[in-house]
Order: sequence, then C-alpha cells, then structure tokens
Amino acid sequence: SAELDAKVRDKDALLREIQHRVKNNLQMITALIRVEARNARGIMDTQPFERLVGRIEAIQIIYQLLSEQEEAAEIDLGIYIGEIASAVMKAHAVEGIRLEMKVDSYPVSINVAMPTGLVVNELLTNALKHAFVGREGGKITLTSLSEAAACRISVADAGVGPPRGREWPKRGKR
Repeated sequence: SAELDAKVRDKDALLREIQHRVKNNLQMITALIRVEARNARGIMDTQPFERLVGRIEAIQIIYQLLSEQEEAAEIDLGIYIGEIASAVMKAHAVEGIRLEMKVDSYPVSINVAMPTGLVVNELLTNALKHAFVGREGGKITLTSLSEAAACRISVADAGVGPPRGREWPKRGKR
C-alpha cells in the first residue's frame, strides 16, 4: 500500500539521518582526542591516542558509507577497507612509503565489516610504524579479493622484518 511505502521511506530517511549524526559525533570525538594528544606531547606517550583515533575513524567510515547509500543492510568491503587504507596513510603520512591496493567489490553485513576494518586498520598502522625503520621508503600491499563465496584480505609490506634471532610468533602464544 502507498501508506506502508511512505512509512518505510520515512523510517529509511530517519535511519540515514541517525547514521549521519553518529558519523559527525565520531568525527567530533576524534577531534577532541587529537586536541588532548597535542596538549600531552612532551608530557606523556601520545601513541595510544593516535591508535584510538585510527580505530574510531575506522568505525566512522562505516557510518559515512551507510549514510551515503540507499540500502543500509550491507557494506561493500572493498570500498570500506580502501577508505580505511586511505585514512591510515593520510594520518600516518610517511614520505617514501606507498600503498598498492587491489580490492574487489564484496558486500558484507556491518557486523562483518566493522571488525574486519579494525583489523586492517591495525595491520596498516603497524606496518607504517615498524616495517620501514631505517629505510628511505617502501611499499605496503593491500588486497581484498573475492574467491567463490568468500573474500581473502591480505596486508603485506616489503619492510625490514623482525630482528635476527627473534622468534615470532612466540611459542605458546595464541
């Protein structure tokens, strides 16, 4: 019926508005954390602030994508992790390090996208922080390839690797 269609449209519009507001609130939270981190420089280690901002931004990107699309049931994982990669590279801009990206379109629920995005955020941040110490630059590769009914995501770097003689992962750790 026309009345039911109108109610569904109204609910969808309301949902998109809520998603937009959540995205804006997350942006404000990251801005406040950055202010506190800037004020704390020289007094304490600010890296935990920076990691927290990266994690919040990964969640904020989901809400950005949700508010831009008509159907809010699924997120395109390829677009989502591509946006996360861009945000991480921008936030941790290290001269000489480039990102090579190949991502396929792969629709997933928000419950799959969010933890996947957080893991990709962590992997990229760690590669930028540790992989190229003492080097002029390097390359990080991010792939998200659809294979049959699954998607395989890979983050790799051509960095220095672990120090010689260091065992990783440590035995007994899971």
